Amino acid sequence: MSRNRHHYSVGWSAATGTEATVTWYGYHLTSIARVLRVKISKRHGMDIRLEVMPKDMNDDSPSTPLVTDKSNSYKYMEENSRSSTTSPPRPETEKRERNLGSRLELRKKLIQRRRWLVDIKFVMAISGILFMVIENELYYSNMYEKGTAVSIVLKSLTSISTLVLLVAICMYYHTGMEIRMVDGGVDDPLVVTPVYTWVMLVAELLVCAVHPFPGDIKVGMDSLHGIKTSSSIDGILSVLMMFRLYIVGKFMVVHSRLLTDPSTQSIGAVSTVRINPFFVFKCAMNNHPGLVITFIMLTMYTVSVWGMRTCELYYTQTTQVASFTESMWLSAITFLTVGYGDLTPSTHCGRFIAVVTGLMGLGSTALLVAVIARRLEQSRSERYVYNFLTRIHLENKRKNAAADVVKLIIRIWIRRRHFNTAISTYTLLNWKLRNAVRTMRLARASLAEIDGTSISLIEISQVMTRVNGVVDAMLVSQNQVCRRLRLIESQLAKMQTAMGVEGHDKPTKELRRSKTQD
Repeated sequence: MSRNRHHYSVGWSAATGTEATVTWYGYHLTSIARVLRVKISKRHGMDIRLEVMPKDMNDDSPSTPLVTDKSNSYKYMEENSRSSTTSPPRPETEKRERNLGSRLELRKKLIQRRRWLVDIKFVMAISGILFMVIENELYYSNMYEKGTAVSIVLKSLTSISTLVLLVAICMYYHTGMEIRMVDGGVDDPLVVTPVYTWVMLVAELLVCAVHPFPGDIKVGMDSLHGIKTSSSIDGILSVLMMFRLYIVGKFMVVHSRLLTDPSTQSIGAVSTVRINPFFVFKCAMNNHPGLVITFIMLTMYTVSVWGMRTCELYYTQTTQVASFTESMWLSAITFLTVGYGDLTPSTHCGRFIAVVTGLMGLGSTALLVAVIARRLEQSRSERYVYNFLTRIHLENKRKNAAADVVKLIIRIWIRRRHFNTAISTYTLLNWKLRNAVRTMRLARASLAEIDGTSISLIEISQVMTRVNGVVDAMLVSQNQVCRRLRLIESQLAKMQTAMGVEGHDKPTKELRRSKTQD
């Protein structure tokens, strides 16, 4: 291969003075060296030399150097790399070849990190709400005005806690992606992250980013009577900031025993049941329904009262004492879906709080009704006892009705045979007889209905178990009978064989005896 016919370009490394890239008509010779079976080396500055590689050289070996240098300059790989130990694997290879134990250990660490992030989110959310409530309560008490130093400091603390909260939310979802990557054994987070996760991330960031900003921001608002005024936006932002309380539920779920126990995650991994917050909520409703319902209702009612009071104090001339009592009464009748109409919200913000309160009241009422209905439902043992007592009562009722039928028939026959009884007496006896027959039939039908409804999967499994036991016992006895029959057949065969030999010897003995007599 001549230098005149082919174009070469060499890129030099400034640090070592050796070539870094060798190009031949736009192609990297370091990439096609193995295909061409050539060796690239440096010679006299910019000159290069292509040498044919030995045929016995393994082209596919990763230890084979693509660029060699006869001088003491830098080499991509050592000449004795075949005899030396192999280079350590890259991080991607290590991640792919990670065994099950290391993956489980990494998953455990990631779950622990996610729990810490939830703790940080909880602390930051509650801190921001506390700073906001303190700032609003001081403003209600006319201790300072908006834009003063105290207000700016409290709002700045609220903003800082909000910023930390947003960072913790992003890290929480990133940790969740890493957990899915470990579970799926992939390196690309986009592969294991559904669209629903991204939507939830954006929604959570938007909900938690709302808070009163430092300063006094005023916007033009229309009242219910159509009067346009310039009012502070802090009231609306303070009410919307209460939606952060969902983090309290997430905090309780993450620290639940069902999620912290390693056996729960193992059972969830080998079964079709998803161990998620909704599963924990259903377990809590099953174990402590009264406590959960009471906590939810009190939390919703408290937030509703505070939000209604905030809206009325910010945008109306209501006094602090009157606003508290009226907000409690208005939230109560709205939460219970009564709505007497004696009090109504005076602002658009108050109407929004009333709508949200009504929806929360409907949800709490539905949960309460479901819990009460489940508590009033009979358990399996109670239903068995009730069915047993009812069956006894119906059996006695049927037997008494059958006895009455027999007695009434005998009485009617006797009166027709021996006595001249009036027609009214026969009519009364026939009426009693028909009632007794009807009672006997109804009792029989009720017994059949109880027998039909009392059969469940447990009873069916018990019957099947008993049937299987009877079948096994019959098979055992059948095998024993078969063995005895085979034994009897073998004995009969022996007896037949013995009798056949004796019958064949008897004529021979008689013939010999007759010859002797002759």
